[in-house]
Formats: sequence, C-alpha cells, structure tokens
Amino acid sequence: MSTSFLIFGGGNMATAIVSGAARAGLALFDGARVVEPDGAKHVALARLGLRVFPSAAPAIEDLSCDGTGSMAVLLAVKPQMLGDVAREAAPLVQHRPLVISILAGTTLERLAAAFPGCPRLIRAMPNLPASIGLGATALAPGAGATEQDVRLAHDLFTAVGPLVVPVDESLMDAFTALAGSGPAYLFLLAEAMTRAGVEVGFDAATSLAITRQTLQGAAELLARSTDRPESLRAAVTSKGGTTAAAISVLTDRGVIEALNAAITAARDRGRELSRL
Repeated sequence: MSTSFLIFGGGNMATAIVSGAARAGLALFDGARVVEPDGAKHVALARLGLRVFPSAAPAIEDLSCDGTGSMAVLLAVKPQMLGDVAREAAPLVQHRPLVISILAGTTLERLAAAFPGCPRLIRAMPNLPASIGLGATALAPGAGATEQDVRLAHDLFTAVGPLVVPVDESLMDAFTALAGSGPAYLFLLAEAMTRAGVEVGFDAATSLAITRQTLQGAAELLARSTDRPESLRAAVTSKGGTTAAAISVLTDRGVIEALNAAITAARDRGRELSRL
C-alpha cells in the first residue's frame, strides 16, 4: 500500500529529506503535498516534485483525493508552531496518519497531546550534515508505531545519512547534544585552527584552506578506519614530537573535560526546553 505524505514546512531540513529520498530512489515523496506559507520557497519545492500549498486546508483536501492509501505527516516546522500546525491538521486525525516529527525538544507526549487519536508517532532528530547526505539521525518511536512505520522512517532517514540510531526517547536529548550540536563543536575547532594559522604566519585564506582539508581528511580517515579515535591520535603523536607538544597543552588546559561538560550542558538544556 502506498503512503501519501503531507509535509508541514519547506525549509532546509525538509528539502534535504525529500532530496535525499529521491537520490536514494525512494518514491515516498512522489506527488507529496507540502504546506509552506513562504511563497519565495514555492518554486524550489515544486522542482522537487512536491505539490505546494500556502495553507493546510487545500493541501488536506487534495491529499484526501488519493483515496484509501496510508497517510503520513512529516512535521518540519519550528517547535513553537506545533499548536498551530496541529489545529490545521485536525481534519487528518480521522485517517489516523503516521506522524513523524523532527521538531527539536518536542516529546512524544507533547505530540500525542497535539494529535489526539493519532497513536502512530515517531520522533526523529537528524543533524545538519543531512543536508549533504551525511547525516546522523536518532529515531524514537512511540508505543503505537508499527514495525512498518519504523521501517519507513528508517528508510527515509537513511536516505540523508548512513547512520540511523534507534534510541529510547530518554536518550534523545543526549543524542542532540552529541550529534545535533556536534557540527558546531567541529566548526569552533576549525575557527580556532584558522585563527591560530594566521597567528603563526599564514594569510587568512591559506590558513582556512589548510584547516578545511586537514579536518576533512582526518574525518574521512576516522570514518574509514576500524581503529578507535585514541589509537588514531596515538599514531600521529610521536613521543617528544610536535603533536605531543600540542596535545600536552590541550590536555593541561582541560580541553577534554571542557568538551565533556559542554555536551552534558547541551543535553541538560535540551531537557529543560522539552519541559517548557
């Protein structure tokens, strides 16, 4: 049985998911409807093969014309818009659609309250590299989600990255702190390395180019290797050498402990936001 999708939100992540599915040969979004009030995004969304609507009512009416097939809703809006979206999507409740949410900090409990009568709920958290097909995604299915629902969600997010991790919802904030915020940690490192490169003599453009290639190469080496990160680090850290001198400064200044504290702080903030 085919699944007809209604997407709320046509921003970067929704676009990445639809594009990734197409690249993977998945027909999940063929003819899918998307509700996006921003008219400036409509042309680009239509080019992805989506039927674009500025509001929910005509999109739902159009969706209902598909007949008796399975229905699914992808929530890809800002978390604070959940209430408005739920009210607009109310006519869909009678069809008991699968609801997949990528709303940060929005618990399954809150989704269930927003969509009463829709027990098939899945909470997902893809990170920013999903926009280039290299994402990591956590999936937390609700109790009413079927095995078929979970497989569909897994296939969907595998299309935007090679890692899809099923987690208990209690770990969703931890995943967000590690993977969702994780790219920012790398970007901060890149920022610091680029600045340091200038201070030791390179011009800004050259320092940035060196930093980019170094981090890209190291990340690819980490991805391809079966060795653990500490083994790779040891392999490039000769006793008494230049790398050892640099690592000594980093460890003496508590960089490892600071990063651990940062990830814990991000997790705790996620927990706080989910209770607001």
